[in-house]
Amino acid sequence: MSRALGRYELLRPLARGGMAEVFLARRRAAGVEKWLVVKRMRPERVGDVRFLDLFVREARLSMSLAHQNIVPVFDFGRIDDQVFLAMERVEGKDLGTSLSRAARTHALPPMLAAFIAAECCQALDYAHQRRSPEGAPLGIVHRDVTPRNVLLSWSGEVKLTDFGIAALAGDEPMKTIGTPAYMAPEQARGEALDARADLYAVGMVLREALTGERPRRGDDREATLAAARAGELAPWPDGFDSPLKTIIDRATAVDREARYADARTMLEDIDTFIVGERAARKSDAPARQLASWLAIVWKEAREESAIDEAIEASHLVSFMDDGEMDVIGTGTVRSMLATAADAPLTVVNPEPPPSLVAPAPKAVEPPPADPKSAPRASSWMAQAALTVVLIGGGAIAWIKLSTRAEPVATATNDKASDTPIDKPVIDKAPDKPVIDKPADTPIEHAPAPVEQVRPVRVATNLTPRKPKLDVKAVIKPPPGPPLVTRKATINSQPWSYWTIDDDPTRHQGLEQVQLTPGPHRIHFTGNEHFAVDKTMNIEVSPDHDFARAWKLAE
Repeated sequence: MSRALGRYELLRPLARGGMAEVFLARRRAAGVEKWLVVKRMRPERVGDVRFLDLFVREARLSMSLAHQNIVPVFDFGRIDDQVFLAMERVEGKDLGTSLSRAARTHALPPMLAAFIAAECCQALDYAHQRRSPEGAPLGIVHRDVTPRNVLLSWSGEVKLTDFGIAALAGDEPMKTIGTPAYMAPEQARGEALDARADLYAVGMVLREALTGERPRRGDDREATLAAARAGELAPWPDGFDSPLKTIIDRATAVDREARYADARTMLEDIDTFIVGERAARKSDAPARQLASWLAIVWKEAREESAIDEAIEASHLVSFMDDGEMDVIGTGTVRSMLATAADAPLTVVNPEPPPSLVAPAPKAVEPPPADPKSAPRASSWMAQAALTVVLIGGGAIAWIKLSTRAEPVATATNDKASDTPIDKPVIDKAPDKPVIDKPADTPIEHAPAPVEQVRPVRVATNLTPRKPKLDVKAVIKPPPGPPLVTRKATINSQPWSYWTIDDDPTRHQGLEQVQLTPGPHRIHFTGNEHFAVDKTMNIEVSPDHDFARAWKLAE
């Protein structure tokens, strides 16, 4: 396994699903080490547009959610063929493995089961109530609330994770997506969903936490799915009696109209139970009790297994801070948190920089030194050497400023529309030189052109006499007016490869380039899963930037 993924170092695998792999990872920067979790698409899924869309969707949705009971996702990017997102590492265990380990020897107390369900309701109430910037309800439905997706920290925190298959308002119904053992009947039938499908799953999780057994048993997926469509559940254990049973039965009713209308209403009933339990039995806060239960269940197994520290330097890339400047060859790939406006721009058909320095004069060997005149000769020669160094250093600095390259912005596989584009982009290694400033901006700190330097004379009383040393360097300014370009943002749906005019450089998806004002041709050639051969003519105005997305297929 490759140990490096951009700025992150993958330490060991944690889980593997049908779409992605999860790794314990860390990042080092400026002497600070941060441990986190990286979720990476499985290599064989990256080329599948359906899975890629789901992964990108999860990243966008997760990064927009900020709640104490939801695992935060703070980075999303693509490096070559690896698509990943980085999220907070919750130091603890998930509810599913904790219940399995506890079995019947350390059963979860009813109040702690209720506390976990209440925290899940808090997270879902926040997600269900989310709205767009325009104020329209997003209609988020998690669709995969299971014990494995409920994380418990050693300090007693409860966090919901994995919005990978979450639904939004307006989505077309998808068949059998989720975990059949916890699905609501309408979800198993592939019908349109609302918040009540998530509350059904919370009821299933709460029942399993109380009884230690799955309400919908079976190892055969098709049989379990058939039971989910019919809303069939195993009977309650004999003699089980708890006020929570009424809450669970209402949340898991086959008829969704009989369930709780929203997470807030279910939370209120669970809170009533918790308050009654705490009033009847004086005890620590639920979070502290949950931390104590986890410590008993996991004991010495709580400690993380050792990490192999013997990592070759060649396996890693630079773990630099997220700055606006990346050093070529050592900079890490930027995340998709960067906006299109902040990404470096590709210059199409740039003029090659002219030679800025005249050929250096041949070195003149100094004559043998006369002991009587050595001090004076040393003074003159020091001045000559200093003059050459200053002139040469200024010319080299100008060359570096004029020819420095930056990483080239590349496209994401995001969908687009005919509206102005404002989507996240990522970087990759440059295919060609680019400029880090618009061409019409003067280069700062460049030395002024020098036509002639005063000749440096060598002392005349040296023996034998030599011709006078004539040091002369001419720096030629760039000819002609500066190249005027405008920023152009190009995208297509589905994403595709494209070229500009007669330039063979191949771009893909959403990308920014610099174009000269006037007409240009954009030629689209599709991708590995979509064939197209279309040429679009555009006109770049000299007064403003250009942005356009084309819908290449219905």
